[in-house]
Amino acid sequence: MTFEQFCNSETKSRLIKFFIYNGAQFYHISDIAKQLDVKARSIRGDLLKLLDAGFLKSRSAHFSVNYKFPYFSELKELVLKFPAVSDETIVKEAQKIGAVKLMIVAGVFLNSSKSRADLLIVGDKISEKKFARFLRSIESSVGKELHYVLMNTHEFKYRREMFDRFVLDVLEFPHRKLINKLKI
Repeated sequence: MTFEQFCNSETKSRLIKFFIYNGAQFYHISDIAKQLDVKARSIRGDLLKLLDAGFLKSRSAHFSVNYKFPYFSELKELVLKFPAVSDETIVKEAQKIGAVKLMIVAGVFLNSSKSRADLLIVGDKISEKKFARFLRSIESSVGKELHYVLMNTHEFKYRREMFDRFVLDVLEFPHRKLINKLKI
């Protein structure tokens, strides 16, 4: 089977990322659909194809990655080489949530397990509804629940001046600044 045959749809590639990022736990089809922000009936066929290919194993309507899949290591390496979501997509979506002054990506976006957060957003007048939609959109593309922090500008500056361990860790561990109006 070629990789093109194996992964011939966006849904299938999102499923592969979901299982690679989320490990050996069994997930119910409805939980997978919710995490990927798709309808359960729209992923059922791709789940069955991945099951038939040997990438997944199942128990009733629950699915888990099959670490004995002969190409698992290579597939995981391939998935990790591609960005989880493009920086341009993240910035474009973030501009819809409010006045973002600083946006730092780390963790899953850099394939690093050392980061304390995947996403740090500092801004003012951030709409909670729009932020929730933004986060859901990015998480569904990544295939994993993100660890994130949202702060207003005053709180961030205060915590930075007070040498807050969390803020310092985010800034010291590998990260990328996608928006940096604070000149950090």
